Amino acid sequence: MLDKELFEQDDYSELFSKILFDFHLNGPVDSNHLETLSLLKLNHPEYFSKYESRLLYFMGLFYKTESPSSFLELIYDIYSKSIEESTGRTFTPVQADAYNSIIKYDKFSFSAPTSTGKSFLFQEIIKDINGDVIVVVPSRALLSEYVIKIKKVTPKDILVLPFIEFVNTKRTHKRIFVITPERGDELFKNINKLNIELFLFDEAQLTEEGIRGMKFDSFVRRVEKKLPDAKKVFTHPFVKNPEAQLIKHDLLTDSSSESYRQNNVGKIFLEHKKSIFKYFSPYQDNSNGKIKYDGDIVEHILSNGGTCLIYVSKGKIYDSSFIETYSKYLQLCPDITDKRALEYISELEDYFGTSRDKQSLVIYLMKKGVVIHHGSMPLKARLIIEKFVNESYAKLCFSTSTLIQGINMPFDLVWINNFHFTGNENKKNLDLKNLIGRAGRTTSTKNVFDYGFVVVESLNKGSFISRINSESSISETSLLDETNDSFDEDFIDIIDAIRNDTFDVELNLTNTQIERLKSDDIEKEVKYILDNLMNNNKPLTGNEYYSISDSVRKNIKSSFQNIYKTHLRRNDLTSGEKSVLSASIPVLLWQIQGKSFAEIVSLRHAFLSEKDIRRKLRRKLRNGDITDKEYHIQLESTKIRFSCIAESLPNRKFTKPVPLFERNLSVKDIDFDLIIYDTYDYIDKVISLSLKDPLSAAFLLYYNKHKDLRALYLSNYITYGTNNQTEIWLLKYGFTFDEIEWILPFVENINEQEIIFKESVVDILDDEYKKEIIERYI
Repeated sequence: MLDKELFEQDDYSELFSKILFDFHLNGPVDSNHLETLSLLKLNHPEYFSKYESRLLYFMGLFYKTESPSSFLELIYDIYSKSIEESTGRTFTPVQADAYNSIIKYDKFSFSAPTSTGKSFLFQEIIKDINGDVIVVVPSRALLSEYVIKIKKVTPKDILVLPFIEFVNTKRTHKRIFVITPERGDELFKNINKLNIELFLFDEAQLTEEGIRGMKFDSFVRRVEKKLPDAKKVFTHPFVKNPEAQLIKHDLLTDSSSESYRQNNVGKIFLEHKKSIFKYFSPYQDNSNGKIKYDGDIVEHILSNGGTCLIYVSKGKIYDSSFIETYSKYLQLCPDITDKRALEYISELEDYFGTSRDKQSLVIYLMKKGVVIHHGSMPLKARLIIEKFVNESYAKLCFSTSTLIQGINMPFDLVWINNFHFTGNENKKNLDLKNLIGRAGRTTSTKNVFDYGFVVVESLNKGSFISRINSESSISETSLLDETNDSFDEDFIDIIDAIRNDTFDVELNLTNTQIERLKSDDIEKEVKYILDNLMNNNKPLTGNEYYSISDSVRKNIKSSFQNIYKTHLRRNDLTSGEKSVLSASIPVLLWQIQGKSFAEIVSLRHAFLSEKDIRRKLRRKLRNGDITDKEYHIQLESTKIRFSCIAESLPNRKFTKPVPLFERNLSVKDIDFDLIIYDTYDYIDKVISLSLKDPLSAAFLLYYNKHKDLRALYLSNYITYGTNNQTEIWLLKYGFTFDEIEWILPFVENINEQEIIFKESVVDILDDEYKKEIIERYI
């Protein structure tokens, strides 16, 4: 309820009684009531505190309550103790019901709003399972968050990996694998070695998303066919028909579903126009901005130590226009002085490779407690930023849709400046609800009702109200069971292979794609690369590569392009696709040569910013050959070199190259952060997701036929980034290259069973960070 009385009255006992009675009967399912409670707490905190403890009992948030002080609270306290007795945990009623259903049924599909404690529920379920567990999540960012959380709550003899590998068998009694659907095929290589008792499919509305949804559905059906006795649990946010997941996959035997609507956190809504904020309610027709907020809500929150998330477009982050738009709020963020926070910033500086001529706006803002978060931010950088936020060092976050994917980064206020959501109406509604779920995440603070603020632009208020009040559902029919007519021809091979289970799990390609890569023409391309790129069974170093003629380097690139093109169903690529491939090959070669991310970014920066020309100009200036004025004129006239932006391949719609920087932009105006983002996109979207599988497969197929070790070694370099067998094993154990660098000198032996460390490993166990990384394997 949004009414002036909520701001002016002194006695709200009747209103509280009405809300508490409704919560007693139905639970906290009425968003209007939660909004009313939030407004009461905001405007009358002392009066509200009289009811706060009782309210938390009625909401079932028993982990936030203390000793009961009334008869009704005593009744709820008894209920709480009965839940704890039966489950062994201080669950909420929703958590307890879901827990009991997961234990009781082989298949359970449920939906719940954000902030209902799903992560805690999953952690506890995983603890109870004796066998192996597979958690399927929609994104690698969420995957990394899961791995970190699970490692914190599981004993050291449990193997936790972000992919499926059968390793550390001598020291492990249970395995937990957290994967995306794309990594699901790895299961079937090891299925007979594992004892899988539980599959957790989180954010399972992914089933609706095109090719990825088909891969998800295919994985669900394959595991049901191969492992029918394993439990399967599906979770969704805000979906009214979670049973659809069971229907579409014919999982109705010994199954159940539930759509939980209970909320744990209240929301207050404001509209914004020309620096004025007004209250409105999406649940009332007559709340049309009648009550003005006194002052600037964002300013008030930041000034009182709170945190704000502003959802903006990627374009505004890339062109830095958000800086000017929200400059008044940036000025409210003082420089960071906390030692741990500065360590996170230093770690990010090292990863980016910043220097005097490679300045990063991301780093500059982070030093003021302001962070940027989007899909082209390197994953490692995102994880550092998420730790920075969750440890309360960030005051202000500018983000794109990456936070929609369930990543746990709560804020006191969420401002939706960008109202562009992709997908069908169901997905748009779900994404909006997921986003506002970041406002006011629940805390464990005793006797405290949690709420958050949501701000929308006035021009989007109508659409916002419509979407937040629209129910979302998922289809009872899988995309696997529809016709191919709506899909691009480039993906027909994949779609057919998913449907017919004709994927080669070793090469991660379809059988038809593999046949194309076996052609004589491709063998010639492979041999040309091996003859010119490999030296003594190792790839050429950077200096060696650039010492060969331009024509040979051009032909090497052309051979890589031809291999990629041939595995598709067409004879040619668009000029845009060719430009992306051309730009990706040097990045791929740098990876093969073992360059770090910072080194690759630095190499691209040097190339794009004409480092040699800039160096010559500085030399001339130092030697007095040109004046300071002439130096600046010549520097201004030196333009940034062309490079096409990274784009996922194949993509027929990407017909023409799109420049990363505006044409005729001076090198002095180059944006280092854009190079970071674009380099990561090339490594992630282009090389890892588009090129790696067909290129690696081509060399492996050549090796299998001709036993040319160079082909096997180059396939390893493309797949793993190394041909060192110890390093490959360490990667299979889940270590990153940064970690391998300091672990490697202490490894005596490594295989599927265990890592045997040298006695000298004790020298690094005093370092708590390094100890935490390796202690599960010692």
